[in-house]
Amino acid sequence: MLFMKEQVRTALKTREEKVLNLLIRDYVNSGHPVGSSRLANMDNFQVGSATLRNVLNNLEMLGYLLQPHTSAGRIPTDQGYRYFVDRLIQSDIPEQTIVKDYETGIGNISNDLDQLIKNTAQFLGDMSHALVLMSKPQERMTHIRSLVLHELDRETILLVVHTSFDQVKTIAFELESKLSRVVLREAETILNDLFAGMSVDEVQEFITAGPVDSARKNPIINAILGQFAKSLTDNSPNDYRVYGTHQLLHYPEMTDPSNLEILLEAIETDNLQRYLPSPLRSGKPSVFIGEELGQSLFKNMSLVSVAYNGTNCSGEIHILGPTRMEYERVIGLAEFTADKLEKLINTKYLK
Repeated sequence: MLFMKEQVRTALKTREEKVLNLLIRDYVNSGHPVGSSRLANMDNFQVGSATLRNVLNNLEMLGYLLQPHTSAGRIPTDQGYRYFVDRLIQSDIPEQTIVKDYETGIGNISNDLDQLIKNTAQFLGDMSHALVLMSKPQERMTHIRSLVLHELDRETILLVVHTSFDQVKTIAFELESKLSRVVLREAETILNDLFAGMSVDEVQEFITAGPVDSARKNPIINAILGQFAKSLTDNSPNDYRVYGTHQLLHYPEMTDPSNLEILLEAIETDNLQRYLPSPLRSGKPSVFIGEELGQSLFKNMSLVSVAYNGTNCSGEIHILGPTRMEYERVIGLAEFTADKLEKLINTKYLK
């Protein structure tokens, strides 16, 4: 069961639910208001268009539909979509061809986490016809694989830290006196003996606990440890990959110049993710519709978000599209992708 922001409390009658369900599905496909005559022609009802008009009127009075023009059919409101998502759908499992395409594409990526996130964002954008933002796993809880010291010149050292996500942190620092390569290699061995396999938290606790005995054996260990701790605490906010801006241009309701300008600016300045709510519960997609997103630039938009988790790490997937998105398909894609990422991270990047 999907965990949503707010559950609709009042259940509709069976016929009202059926009308709302079919109307939303038709509107999602066509983008055109749906009238009673069109519903009557769907062969799903044993009643005439006059009866269906009464049902549409009731749904409009209850706030689930609205009529954009006097002579037009109806379109769903945010409340209508919320009822539809909470009560009338179940997520779709992606087709086998889609699963195979994703697994084949990912199988060609060795241990490149950046490329994995980039390719996955593109896959989701193309499959959902929406804008996708994906964060890389938070690096705070990764483990140290190895540390390497390079001599840039006789008084400058480069510390290179390799983590369990094949990520690299580097920091250059100067020493007060020249050192021999023997001392440098010895310091590198001591650092790896101390920290290889430790989590970032364990390393920081170790360093802040006090002087290291190994410092007595090597004159540059203390200087290196100070720079090492600094490189670990200088964490930037989650790094996001964005794909699919062009997908939004396929929807006429998304091309309002004022809203589109604000949205594009937020994407170009890497600020869009700051406006997005986090998934409400780990492992299950959360769906935010229209005004629930709390930002004017998301007018007529919906968001499907899900967290993916590895051992001691997590990231987020956000799929942003029009309110008339294919919710069942998009939610299913989000669940499938989060599950695949979790398995890949745990088996390929956390060894």
